[in-house]
Amino acid sequence: MSAPSPRIRRNAPDSVRQALLLCTARLIAQHGLAALTVQDVADAAGVSKGALFHHFANKQALIDAALAALTDDFEVHVRFLLEQDDIAYGRFSRAYVRACFDHLLQQEQANDIGLSLAHLLEPALLAHWRGWMRRLLAEFPAEACDARLYAARCVADGYWATAYGQPLGEEDRRNALAMAQEALKLCRSPSETLPAAA
Repeated sequence: MSAPSPRIRRNAPDSVRQALLLCTARLIAQHGLAALTVQDVADAAGVSKGALFHHFANKQALIDAALAALTDDFEVHVRFLLEQDDIAYGRFSRAYVRACFDHLLQQEQANDIGLSLAHLLEPALLAHWRGWMRRLLAEFPAEACDARLYAARCVADGYWATAYGQPLGEEDRRNALAMAQEALKLCRSPSETLPAAA
């Protein structure tokens, strides 16, 4: 009986699964969903296609799990920010804007792991993101139809779409921080932004 391949640790199925998810996210971020193949994912993770299919029934199951892992990580950050905020108006939108800009400002290299909104415009990925956003907004129904808060989230989305995936230089970082501040102003109650009566 031959020794198991050094590329696959039999006693660490969770680490193999995590490696597959990480490599899937990286390959989608670098090349887009259309170019993704299970062979490329298996090669990047250092496992066989058989090992990949042991963890995921098919390519779609792998993609769904990778997208869920990315949005779950993002949601953890959003929920952490929600816990720190006790102002009711715009609470979710503030957390969303902050999480988006935090992620942008922390990226360290081109093709940082994650998905830009440009990639999310691919129909399958966009459907996943929309479903995630609908689920979160269902917890904050007043924010779903508030034009100011929608505009704030769009600012974050738009800046993410243009800046994600490239390291930010000093001027870019200053612009991102200024844009975040402007988006966060929209998350204040309209009564806070009106000038005091004379």
